[in-house]
Amino acid sequence: MSHKDMHKRRDVLAAAGAGTLTALAGCSSILGGGGGGGSGGQLRFLGFGGNTQKAQMGVFDGWDSETSVKGTSAGGTTEMISLIKQNPGSFDVVALNDTGMARAQKEDVLDPIDLSKVPNYEKNIKESARSLSFNMNGEDTMGLIRENGATGYAYNTDKINKNLDSWDAVLDPAYEGKVSLIDRTIDRLSNSATAAGMNINEVPGNQSKTDKMFQRAKKENQNVFAYWGDGATSIRYLRQENAWICEAWGGRVLALQNEGYDNIEYVMPKEGAMGWADNLAVVKGSESREKAHELLNHTYKRENLLTLSDKMNYTVQVKNPPKKMKQLPDYAPAEDLAFRDWNTVLPKQEAWTQRLDKIKQN
Repeated sequence: MSHKDMHKRRDVLAAAGAGTLTALAGCSSILGGGGGGGSGGQLRFLGFGGNTQKAQMGVFDGWDSETSVKGTSAGGTTEMISLIKQNPGSFDVVALNDTGMARAQKEDVLDPIDLSKVPNYEKNIKESARSLSFNMNGEDTMGLIRENGATGYAYNTDKINKNLDSWDAVLDPAYEGKVSLIDRTIDRLSNSATAAGMNINEVPGNQSKTDKMFQRAKKENQNVFAYWGDGATSIRYLRQENAWICEAWGGRVLALQNEGYDNIEYVMPKEGAMGWADNLAVVKGSESREKAHELLNHTYKRENLLTLSDKMNYTVQVKNPPKKMKQLPDYAPAEDLAFRDWNTVLPKQEAWTQRLDKIKQN
């Protein structure tokens, strides 16, 4: 989808669940002296880093409280959960993608959120987005959706002189050595399953569908010169023309287009694309639960949610979304997205990673 024609987005979002990752930054400042858990009038926030962290901290800066917020970022879900487990009481609020929410609940590092203390969440977030499975544990709300998007792909129109609209473009031998795909097992396989006409939630326990998904992933691997693990790398590959086609997040591509790279088009493939959501949660063992809830309530004021959307270039599931948000490249209301069933998919991650790694090594 081009920067000039965002309103012509495709209504084909399907399958789901990833989120953003960035490089490790600033962990030593959190874990070094001074205690944790919000001591000394300070809350500790653990996030993804990059543009999303900057936007979130900007909203936190507007909090009318004597309590300050100190942020740090980690290099992904695994590192976030490890930091929380290894440093009890050092964090109060965390941003996790839906993968992270599922894993964090399994590792028992989150506390339920008392929604009566976050009234702005129910007031401003659509009902369809407030009970997504990865944010719930029975009747308990464990996470609050913040922003969501999708993982389609971008391509360079200076190098590819035709309109692309399908995952089959990744298979074209004309682009040998010019394709880059995401280096996260479930995320990658979600799009492989979608391209093969399946939903990844239907694959576990079905050997025929599993083989079909991996056969598709093997075909998609043939033109790949590199897999990327963080969004900044995907954009670097596009900017430097290493990749002519690159699996990507719409908000990142929009930011690149805003830099003047109008030759980069973003595609929501007609077969569908993986959606994802980032969420906020309260860390188990926080000594400042009351203040953490106050901070969440501040974050979910409508004006702050719209600021997050503007700064991140992603959808926030507000009631009555403004026209500007609806023109984002991968805008979709939650009811149009099918998110992954982590109870079904997560147990397969290790085995699938080993099988996918063998494909990538070849």
